[in-house]
Amino acid sequence: MVRFGIPSVLLSWSVFFLTAAHAELYLNLTAITGRDNISVFECWQLKTPFATSSVPGVSGTQTLQMGDLANATYTIIPPRFNGSLHNAPYKQYVWFISGVVHLSLPNATGDALVHGGKYGLIYADDTKDISGWGHRTQYPGNDETIAFQVPVEAGINPGHTVLHDGPCSLGESIGV
Repeated sequence: MVRFGIPSVLLSWSVFFLTAAHAELYLNLTAITGRDNISVFECWQLKTPFATSSVPGVSGTQTLQMGDLANATYTIIPPRFNGSLHNAPYKQYVWFISGVVHLSLPNATGDALVHGGKYGLIYADDTKDISGWGHRTQYPGNDETIAFQVPVEAGINPGHTVLHDGPCSLGESIGV
């Protein structure tokens, strides 16, 4: 019987690639939620990991089931628009496809600046039943902002873990 020795460097690299190929990916996103009847920012990690798709056209890619969703709304927001102080009308995902969004809280010093596109997804949860004041939304850019709002079915938040208070940093969103 012939045995071949595997150099430890090759073994280490093969373990690295095996681990990387099987590492679960999770989505992190900034949530505006409520605590003690005021709106707060939290960085959420959704509990459902990405899965490898078998759907024709995207087979082999990473996909994420985001739960039961209701109606969707596509909104065109003019440049420098002041959305003023309001509560989230529904518990919903909001994906800012383009533009710049400044979110602030009336009872706190924290704020979040969201750039539309790949990292423009947030979750709005500060409905009137959990926040008396809501949040302020302003659109300071010189171009229109496109928002795609998708409420969750029956007002049930997706399973998530709170990573920390405050909005997610860009680094927490990159690489998912």
